[in-house]
Amino acid sequence: FDKIEMFAGYGFNKSHSACYGHISYWTAWLKANHPVEFMAALLSNEIHNTDKISVFVSECHRMGIEILPPDLNASGLRFAPEIMLNGHKGIRSGLAAIKNCGEGAMAAAIAERDSNGKFASLEDFSTRLDSKVVNKRILENLVKAGALDWTGETRAGMFARLEQVVA
Repeated sequence: FDKIEMFAGYGFNKSHSACYGHISYWTAWLKANHPVEFMAALLSNEIHNTDKISVFVSECHRMGIEILPPDLNASGLRFAPEIMLNGHKGIRSGLAAIKNCGEGAMAAAIAERDSNGKFASLEDFSTRLDSKVVNKRILENLVKAGALDWTGETRAGMFARLEQVVA
């Protein structure tokens, strides 16, 4: 029994140190060799933790990785690597990261887009989805986040018309 107790004093810690070292090695390798994909996964893993998101976004900027805004016609639920027009990779913000929109509503929007094509306008988006799924509050947050900037209309213009669109 004394030998088991003596082993427990260092064996458990040593095995954990070895495992953490192994995980640290792979994490560093992924960050060094696949930085955009690694950071997209990291951001997606903490999608509901705004404090960590801001830290990771700062790290992306430090690494020269561009964070692309959310876009109803391009974003998925989570953060995802995307090849930009200049040929470089960036990270597209996920729709589930937009505050007060709800993952269920954004999943329904993505399913509608995938089934019936891209949205053409704010009105098209609001009419193609059930009003129980997409309400005024969700539309307000999408406009504020820039997820509808592809329309070419100003955010202030869209925001002013929300009552009319919802009606």
